[in-house]
Formats: sequence, structure tokens, C-alpha cells
Amino acid sequence: MQNNILFKPAKRVTLILCILIVSFSSCSFPGVKINDLKVEYLTDPLGVDTDVPRFSWKLDSEQRSVYQQAYQLIVGESPGEIRKGSGNVWDSGKINSGQTVNIEYDGAPLQSNRKYYWRVRVWTDSDEYEWSEPAFFHTGILDETEWEAEWITTREEIIDASPLMRKEFPVDRRIEEAYVFVTARGFYELYLNGEKVGDHVLDPAITDYRETILYSTFDVTNLLKRGNNVAGAVIGNGAWNLRRTEGRYSWGSGGQSFGNPGFLMQLMITYSDGSKSIIVTDNTWKYSGGPVTFNNLYGGEDYDARKETDGWSLAGFDDTGWKPVTVATEPAGRLKSLMMPPLRVTKTIQPVKELNPSPGVYLFDLGQNIAGWWRIELKGAPGQVIRVRADETLNDTVPGYREVIFPKPMEEGDKLSTNARYHTTIWTDYTLKGNVSEVYEPRFFYTGFRYIEVTTSDQKDLEHLKVEGRVVRTAVERNGTFESSDSLLNQIHRAGLWSQKGNFHSYPTDCPQREKGAYLGDGQVMVEASMHDFHMAPFYTKWVNDMRDAKEESGRIPNTAPVLVGGMGGGIAWGSAYILIPWWMHNYYQDTRILAEHYPTMKEYLDFLKFLATTETSPEEPYIIDANFYGYWYSLGEWVSPGRRDCPNHSVVHTFYYYYNSLLLSKIAEVLGYSDDSDYFQALSDTIKQEFNRKFFNPETSLYGTEEAYQTYQLLALAGDVVPDEFRESVFNTIVEDIEQRGGHLNTGIIGTKYLWPVLVQNGRDDLAFLLATQTTYPGYGYWIENNMTTLAEQWDGSNSKNHHMFGSVVEYFFKHLAGIQSPTDGCTSKGYQDIYIKPYVPAGLNYVNASYETVTGEIFSGWNKESNSFTHIIEIPANTTATVALPVFDFGEVSVYEGDAIIWENNSFVEGTSGIIQVIKELERIMIQIESGKYRFRMERD
Repeated sequence: MQNNILFKPAKRVTLILCILIVSFSSCSFPGVKINDLKVEYLTDPLGVDTDVPRFSWKLDSEQRSVYQQAYQLIVGESPGEIRKGSGNVWDSGKINSGQTVNIEYDGAPLQSNRKYYWRVRVWTDSDEYEWSEPAFFHTGILDETEWEAEWITTREEIIDASPLMRKEFPVDRRIEEAYVFVTARGFYELYLNGEKVGDHVLDPAITDYRETILYSTFDVTNLLKRGNNVAGAVIGNGAWNLRRTEGRYSWGSGGQSFGNPGFLMQLMITYSDGSKSIIVTDNTWKYSGGPVTFNNLYGGEDYDARKETDGWSLAGFDDTGWKPVTVATEPAGRLKSLMMPPLRVTKTIQPVKELNPSPGVYLFDLGQNIAGWWRIELKGAPGQVIRVRADETLNDTVPGYREVIFPKPMEEGDKLSTNARYHTTIWTDYTLKGNVSEVYEPRFFYTGFRYIEVTTSDQKDLEHLKVEGRVVRTAVERNGTFESSDSLLNQIHRAGLWSQKGNFHSYPTDCPQREKGAYLGDGQVMVEASMHDFHMAPFYTKWVNDMRDAKEESGRIPNTAPVLVGGMGGGIAWGSAYILIPWWMHNYYQDTRILAEHYPTMKEYLDFLKFLATTETSPEEPYIIDANFYGYWYSLGEWVSPGRRDCPNHSVVHTFYYYYNSLLLSKIAEVLGYSDDSDYFQALSDTIKQEFNRKFFNPETSLYGTEEAYQTYQLLALAGDVVPDEFRESVFNTIVEDIEQRGGHLNTGIIGTKYLWPVLVQNGRDDLAFLLATQTTYPGYGYWIENNMTTLAEQWDGSNSKNHHMFGSVVEYFFKHLAGIQSPTDGCTSKGYQDIYIKPYVPAGLNYVNASYETVTGEIFSGWNKESNSFTHIIEIPANTTATVALPVFDFGEVSVYEGDAIIWENNSFVEGTSGIIQVIKELERIMIQIESGKYRFRMERD
């Protein structure tokens, strides 16, 4: 108390001096900073195309017990005014609130193609405040009538090749700023005055182009010059012109073509004198053939370097032989801004081993399964053709004998595997100009691989060859780290990370090499795991929009979205992603808007489920969805549990998700204020739950849906709180018994695996959860790792694709239970991590865990270390939050607990007086410590 009395006058003096020195400037107080300013989840975004953007920030402090009491948010057009604390576009005034996430803009109407600056002031008590540094956002085209550009394409039908397009235009004044809005129906690369614009690849992000096409926005002020300028483009087929090509790989029917790929660009220039001009795609552009002679999203890309045209995107180039473009007439969807990280080349990997087994044959091992493409640097003879192929494995099985091949370190005598068409018929044929050093990498396709083979057409060695692997993915940033004393767990997490990276391609793909499909079931079981590893909010916002675009007239959400790429297999657990993901985003990111925007369509989807339940083959059971309602592939119940493709009774999973969707929609309606709807959906879920138990539950055996235990059904019933209270223990015991009968192995596919670890841990068998996670024999993650896998496989035996992310849901167990950072969906942590619950489970055989997780309120760190007579737990809680830490007591008996050097628990009593610690109590076998924000080092010792 004495220290506080002495300190307050000094703070007032500091405050007065700050005001006297710089009016309205930041009055900085040591240890409190405002950072990570975001608009619509993005830092300084370009092309924001919502009229009401949302603002977020975080407080960062080394001090404890720091809270935001109020904020003021200002938006203006001048960075200088913003720095002075004045916002001429919006000034929220002082708002008494601790909210820091998704605060909606409420100022003057925003204008298209305008750069706005913003800043926030935060009060931590009535006297102390801090200004953030300024941030900005730039608006896209807010009114579709402002689009002056036209879609352009070639006059001839485009089958395989990628045409070049160009337009020369003058600039006769000094430029203040210039922004280009650009997209394609297919893929594109844009050049200005010979330089590629931006670092995006495979742009635009794939959507159902018939409904929505995403454009990118670039600041190109520094790429323009006074005098003649040139805009040039290369366009690729993408998913717009997706055809089957003889001899090259295609999935299924090969997709469909909506006509020629098209290009759209609107360059908006503002000059120093205030005047403006717009350069657009129209019929004044010209086109010609280029060096990309074949491009297919599945089959690869061919390049003839002899067809390169020097200077084609520079001023002064003679294009008299080029043809005038035509304005495209095919219908296209509405234009929306790419409000998510783009696809980029995020890493370059050097081979760990190289072989040259025979003349003209080269083999490279990257040591890591990746998704992307290869980059080659070479020198050879003119007209020499090299073929580049890649694969996930080496060598072949005996013809006609089905044997799983795993990857392995490459050694002499190895060859590229030829077992799978989705590797052997995907390639690049590169034709050399010759006698000069040449560098090439694809631009309009990607695949998944570890090993790369290069062969020459004449079976002669090249003068020089260097090969690299290029990792291509949607560039979502990491936001979680995990490390433990168990190297196997660390390897599993690393493989899970690489599988996620390999399947982030503008939506979550199932695999990067074979299907590339946006399977909703594969993706939804991974959402919470991915949210712990990466910043996923803008990525999932886009994907949920894809689902709405894919909705059929019946209300059905297809099994993939967008529907243009990949297959269509799945069931109710797949379409349910459309309700599950917005609900998870609301809880993890405090995002209510995504619920409001999609609520009407969610209701349509539930109406479709009601239709299925009431009109299929068993109308006398109006709350049960039949097993194979649209045929096998459209009504899967599970996928690839050990030794089987699907589960034995699809109807169990279908009806469970019908119940669960109804329950969540009741909660969503309540959040949105639709009380009548909430009551209706709650009543519906109660009825489905009752009928689910009547139909599927056998009280004599405590089994759901089958005569012998199928783990997924038992797990869903427990996780969804379907089981009658008096049977919960016996139902849980069936899972334990089945695991034990299988020698400590799981028997779940992608649906059940997500719920396996939380059900085991929450029912007191964290020892069994740890055993399952660390099994090194089939089926288990350790079986994959023992067999040299660097990503997760599609099937437990390792067959088929070697890069599927759907079994990566085990990552939730690492963060939520081993590190103990429980999420808002677990029941104790509040929405948006305002009040955090940390409860680590410490299995025998694990000595330490360190994990960090960046939430919307800031970074949480949980790191513990167990020794024979003590337990240390380091905790970091973000400013503006509180937490409860539940320390395990083990068999220590009576314990004392310290925070740093201060004792906080002794003789079974809370010892008060340590800053930031509110209360300590004992509950069962846990010491419960309630804390305020800050960093803590707890040490528990046996008395």
C-alpha cells in the first residue's frame, strides 16, 4: 500500500509532462504496449471490401494485472493527423470497455480505393493511457458499379497453353499512388514494366467462379514511371478450364471447362496534382503464345524456353504480330477481395541426397514430403528436353502384389516409384534454349512429393543441374509451438504441421497430389487443431463462404466446397462443417459476424437434414437419417478406421450430426438474439437425442449401433452428451475394453479420432490417451514415424497418399491436455480466451512440455517440468485476461507451492500477498490457482 501512495504522484507528473511536450501524443508508461493491430484479422491489409471493417489489437506488458478499462479508436486519411490523435473519418470517443477484438467501424462511409490510417488509445485505469503506433488499411472496390474493367481472353480456344497479354499506356504526370485490382478465371501472373507484381502464386484463390471470384490488390506506385508503361499478364487454366488430357494425370473425370481462362485488371492511378486515371482490361489489349505449352492443375506444366519472348512486358516492344484480345462472354460470379493470406512460396528445400545412377538420369531426396513444385537450374544443349517427375516413395512393389511402400533415406540403387498414376503421369517437360544457364519453376500447378527425378530425352548428362523443392501454400502464419521430453510426440507434431502446410491451398485439401479436393469432413475434424498451430480466421472465413456458394437448392451443403476440384464423397459429418466451423470461430475468435452472415443458410441446411430424416426409406422414424440416402459415396459415416474403408452403420453418424447441428444452431440463435428459433432447435435436438438412444443404444451391452464395440460411435455419444447419465461409465468402459483388447491401439477413422483423446482424458484415462498417442506399432502415429513418414498418411497402414492432414486432430491433445491450454469449446475457458483455464495432464513417462499459443487476446505459454519430488509450471497469461491454473498433486501428499521465491500455499492454506495471485484452493487432486495477467513460475514441492 505504501508503494502505491508514493508512486501515484510521480505518475501524475509524468502525465502532465507528456501533455506539455506533445499535445495528443502517446503518453507512454513503462511495460504496457499496444500491438498486433489488425483489420479483418489482417495486418495493414489492401483491398478491404466491407463497408464495416472490424478492428482488433492486443495489450502487451511485462507487468502483472494489466487490464484495458477503456479505449478510443480513431480513423483518418492523414497519417500526420492520426499521430496527433485526430481522426477525421471516425473517432469513437472514449468507450468504457475491455473489448479488443472485432470492434466494428462506425464512422463516415468509406470510399473505394482509399488508404485509411487508424490508431487506438487504451486506458489501463482512469489516469493511465497508451497510444498505439498508427496502422492502415486500404479499401477495395466497394461498389460493383465502379468496375470499369472487362474480362478478356484469346480468340482461339485455349486447351493447354498459357497465352501472354499486354497493354502499353502513357503516364505524363508525377504519380502520388497507384493500386491495381487484378484477378483471373483460372490463374494469372501480372507484370508491370517487366517486373512481376507481388509475390502471390496460384492466384486467385480457387472458388466456385460461377458464384464468387476473388481479386487481389497491390500497391504498384513504385513499378510505374513517367512515359510509356506496360501491363502484361500470363494466364493459366486453373480450375476454370480443367480438362482431362490423354497421358497426363487427372482426378476422376478431370473436371470441367467453363471456356477459355479470362483476365481482369483495373489499375487506378492518383497523380500529385489530384487528378486520376484508370487503365483497364478491354479490347485494346493484345495477346500471343508463350513458353508455357501445357498447364493443368493435376497433370503438370510444360515449358519450351525457345518460345520465350524477350521484352514482351516492357515498353517499346514490337507487338505488331500480336492479335487483339476478345471480351469474354462467359458468365462469372461476383468480384470479392482476397481477404486472406495468399498462396506463396514459403520455403525452399535443398536435397539431402543426390544420385546420378546412369547418363541423363538424376534422383534427389528432399528429406521431407512437401506440397509445391520444383525449381531447376540447368545448362544443356539447344532443344534438349528434360522431364521432371516426383513421388512420395522410392522403388516398386512386385507386380500384382499389394505392399505398402514407405519413404526412406535414398541410397545407391534406388529408383523413383512408378506405382501411383498420380505421381507417374504428372511431370514437367522443359525444352532448353541451350548453351546458357537457365532457371525454371512451374507457376500454374502444384503437387505433393519428397523425391524428384530428372531425365534427359537424349540420355545424356546435362552440363549443369541443380534442383530444389519449393513449398507452396496459403501463407497463414504460425501461432503455436509445442515441445516435450518425448521425441516421438515432437515428431508427430512436426509431421502434423507439414501435413497442414501441404494441404493449405486456398482451402483445406484432402491431399496435394491425388485429389486436391476441399473435403469438408477432412477439414472440419482438423479445424481446432489448425487453430492451435496457425492463424486460421481469414482462411476459414473464406472457406465457409465457399460452402455457402456450394449450397444446393435443396439446402444440402455438398461434401466439397468449392465443388470444382476433387471428388464428392462424404456424408452428414462432411456438410456439418458449415455449422461447426462458424461456431468454433465464434468461440476462438469472438467472431459473431460469421454466425449472423451464415445463419439463414445454416437453417436451410438443417431443413435439408430434416427432409432426409422424414422422407427417406424409413418415414416411420422421422428423426433418424438412413444409412445410404444418396448412395454409398454421398453418405459416408466414417473414413478409414484401421483395416476398413468406412464404419459399419452410417446412420449412427448421420443422426448424431443431425442432433449436434440442431443443438449448435440453438446456441447460435441464442447468441444472435433469435429466442424463438433457439427454443425450437433446442427442442428438436432433445427429440433427436431421445430417438437416437431409442434407435441405436443397447442398454444391455452399452453399445451404440453395433453388436461389437465400434469406438467412433461410443466416442460421439459421450462427446455429444447423448448417453443417459446412468450409462456414461459403462459406455466409456466399452471404449477402454476395446482399446485394451487391441493391445492398446485405437480403432477410429477421421471422425472418431478427433474425439478420442478428450473423451479418454476427461473420463480419467489420460494414461491410456498417452499410450495411444505414442504407439509405435500399427495402427498408430508412431508406426508412421518409425517408417520414415514426415507427414501424416491417409490410412493407418500407410497406403495411398502419404500426405493427408485429417488425422492431425491429435494436435488438440498436445495443446489442450498435455500443455493444458484448454479452449473455449472445452467448457472452462471463456469465449475469446478472456478467462483462461490451464489444466495439464502429466502422464508417466513424460518429463516436460513447453507450449505457446497465440490467441486473439495474446500469447499463452504453458511449460511444466516434473521431477521426483517437485513440479514446476511456468505460465504466461496475456494482458487483459485472467486465468485459473490447476496444478496436479500426483502422489506427493501434502505440498507447498511457491511462485518464484514467495510461498503461496502451505499447510493446506492460501498464503496471501503475492502480486497477481487472487486465490489458491485445493480441489480433489489439483491445486487451483486463480491469477491475473502476467508471467508466473509455480513450484510445487513435497512437504
